[in-house]
Parts: sequence; structure tokens; C-alpha cells
Amino acid sequence: MENDDNFNFLFNEEFEKIPFLFRFSKKRLIVVVAIMVIAIASATIFLNLFYDSAVYVTVPSIDAAHFMGFNDYNYTFLIAMILSVAVVAFLAAWIVLAKLFEKRAFRKATQLSNMINISERSRTARIWSDWKMNNRDY
Repeated sequence: MENDDNFNFLFNEEFEKIPFLFRFSKKRLIVVVAIMVIAIASATIFLNLFYDSAVYVTVPSIDAAHFMGFNDYNYTFLIAMILSVAVVAFLAAWIVLAKLFEKRAFRKATQLSNMINISERSRTARIWSDWKMNNRDY
């Protein structure tokens, strides 16, 4: 692949057609993965805080939820956890979409490069066949 100038040129042309937001460099990928790790860690922390925020009622009260033994939770932690998971899902979808664009560019460049190589091979075979025909000893 490194020596195939046609493929490199065609892949660069197809890669340039990908929108800038979906062209991942190593630096951008590292930053996005770091943000995902932070969001996963914060979602885990918020989940633990949500479960630890329960207010347990020992004396039955008039409220039906308390009377039946249900707990009261602080739902702000749950909302923060859901937002953290949404950030992870959004970034994962972004990376997957970028990889799909890159695969499509690679596939198109491969097909075009293969067509060029086949064309050059058949042209070379035709020239060789013509040369052999013209230089026969009768």
C-alpha cells in the first residue's frame, strides 16, 4: 500500500471528501476517548450517589409511598448519570460514523485503484502481444 501511488492519491482524494468533523486524527481520537472515560467514571459515581441518596423511613407516615416501604431518592443524581451516559453514547456514535466514512473512502479508493491496475495490466499485455506479433521470425 505504501508503494501504490495511485491508491494513495485516490484515498487522499476520497478522504478529503469526508466532512472535517468526521476526520479523526490520533490527537482528536485520544481527546474523545479521554472524555468518554471521564463520562463513564462520572456516570458510575452518579449511580452510586443515586443509590446512596435514599431516605429510609422507619416510622410509617401518611404518604402511601412511605407507608408501603418505598424509598425516596435524590433524582438529580440519576439525571446527571443519564446525561453522562448520553454523552458517552453520542461520542461513541460519532466515532463509529467517522470510521464508517473512512471505510467507505478506503473501499472506493481500493476499487478505483484496482480498476487502474487492471487497465494498465491489459494495456501492457496488449503492447507486449503487438510487439511479439511484429517481431516474429518467419
